[in-house]
Amino acid sequence: MKFLTDGMLGKLSRWLRLAGCDVIYVGDLGIPAENQDTFLIEKAKTEHRVLLTGDIILYRRATTKGIKVVFVGGRDVVKQLVEVSKRCGKRIWIDPKNSRCPVCNGVLISTPKSEIKSKVPATVFTKQDKFWLCTQCGKIYWQGKHWESILKMATEYEREID
Repeated sequence: MKFLTDGMLGKLSRWLRLAGCDVIYVGDLGIPAENQDTFLIEKAKTEHRVLLTGDIILYRRATTKGIKVVFVGGRDVVKQLVEVSKRCGKRIWIDPKNSRCPVCNGVLISTPKSEIKSKVPATVFTKQDKFWLCTQCGKIYWQGKHWESILKMATEYEREID
């Protein structure tokens, strides 16, 4: 799924990227606040992206322009993911084999351990076997301490969506 998110949905943007969704987050682009709504509407229209917003005025403007838009009202990320899933009619799967970089939206590729030895801390290199590299920003990911919270969030989402 391809999304465009407003400045209120940064955390949701990162989670959607972890789920493999192509997400442009306006907060990453440095666009002045007074120009963001117009930019979001035009970008959603030209790139055929679903606009996600927590701004009811932007939601109404986009709707009148024929843009596919979802108003995301909740502040809890699990509830936001459920809301997006239901409104778009597609389930969201958080899977590292299909994730995108939560920082820049780049594609993550599985990378052999031998290729990243000098790029991660020695303790990480010793303890981990699986690594993913962002093809855009070069950031390296592994199943570290944060992995449990990712799995917990995925489990909560699954419980809520069913």
